[in-house]
Amino acid sequence: NNDELLLISKVSKELEIMKQQKQLSSKFPYGCYELMLSLPGNNKCIDCGKPNPQWASISYGILLCLNCSGCHRSLGVRYSKVRSITLDHWSPQQILHMLEGGNEQMTTFFQRHSLFEEKKDKYKTKAARFYCNGLQQHCTKLISLPCYRGRNKHR
Repeated sequence: NNDELLLISKVSKELEIMKQQKQLSSKFPYGCYELMLSLPGNNKCIDCGKPNPQWASISYGILLCLNCSGCHRSLGVRYSKVRSITLDHWSPQQILHMLEGGNEQMTTFFQRHSLFEEKKDKYKTKAARFYCNGLQQHCTKLISLPCYRGRNKHR
């Protein structure tokens, strides 16, 4: 629809400005934030379901509540790199992880691989590492493109 196209255009401009500046943004750009929140499942923490999560695991492109972000931090950066949406600095590639990942996508992946373990354990599996590596490769490819055209254009 037209609103979505306008938002994707705004996101593309925000990411391009960040790439040109070659530094971390002081905050998550608003258009990118809007698009990230519009992704299915991103209105609640992926691990506990608490509404309005304000933390993220860049590794998986997922949103978390404060309590669950602490659990992810305790996994170590090898498994989950955690950032605050509002307090931390973000690179264009990290933002792409959030725009190309998403809570519903991760949940579907876990279900498809029958990963119903405790929240900490499933993030340490080979399947979770495979997902993380795939997202990293996908976003590395996207960052080299001249503009962001939305999730469905490069899959």
